[in-house]
Amino acid sequence: MSVNPVESSPMKIAHFSDLHYGFSTERDAWVEHRLIQVQRAHPDHLILSGDLSQSGRADEFRALAAWLCRCGFSTSDRLTVLPGNHDLYNFFFKDFHAGGDFYRKWRRIPRTAMKIHAYDQPHYEKDLSFFVHNFRNAFHSILTLNDRETDPYPFIKLLDERVALIVLDSNRCLPRISRNVFCSNGYVDPGSVERILAQKELAGRFKIVALHHHLLPASVVSRREGRLFGAATRLINRRELVALLDRIRPDLVLHGHYHRQEIYQIGRAIPVMNNGDYRKWGLIEITDHVTITTSD
Repeated sequence: MSVNPVESSPMKIAHFSDLHYGFSTERDAWVEHRLIQVQRAHPDHLILSGDLSQSGRADEFRALAAWLCRCGFSTSDRLTVLPGNHDLYNFFFKDFHAGGDFYRKWRRIPRTAMKIHAYDQPHYEKDLSFFVHNFRNAFHSILTLNDRETDPYPFIKLLDERVALIVLDSNRCLPRISRNVFCSNGYVDPGSVERILAQKELAGRFKIVALHHHLLPASVVSRREGRLFGAATRLINRRELVALLDRIRPDLVLHGHYHRQEIYQIGRAIPVMNNGDYRKWGLIEITDHVTITTSD
């Protein structure tokens, strides 16, 4: 991977995903330890690509935001966030935490399924607005396609004269997909993605696309994890998104959702980094070339 030579100092970007903050005190301690590690690496910017919380509760968002602030990641020039499915669909995930009544959780699935079918665009917009509000300081000086502060996605964030982040929301699915019983499939709006990728501000910059859902074929994940997992975690219109990305050839794509750390390629050799394992994170250093380091 390479970019045009530059004379300025390196740009260091950390990527962390699927924190699921609020799941358990043990996991939260892991996340806090990793955030301290990220801080000590002195990145210029931190990208959190979804599932920041376990169940989209206000206390989870507040506690994590406080930790991010403590580590120096609270303003838009230092932090970029995007929602995962756990951050939005509180009606489904509210009991999915350590120490919860798992019998009760599974017993109420029929009732939850009814809520899934009733979930519509106003419900989605309310959940997304709540997420954005809790991390509102991370949304200043962004380029959007609309004037709605409660729904800025997709957007572009210019980190400097060299690097542009293209931030997508891949959770626009439940109002459109009837069979999504685990609230874990993804969908991107192709029209808005196409328009954001066409913005002139991207020209000549190192382009990083960030979203929550993985871009592996469902067949690959199914072979690894089983057919149910592969079907339940896929991005429904993955092929359409990959075709759109192939047009502009971003330099790197970042995501989480699939709880492992790996680097792979999509389309015409577009590099992709998954940091969906909360115990690990990645560091991207951009100079006249690009170096990617993954944590142990």
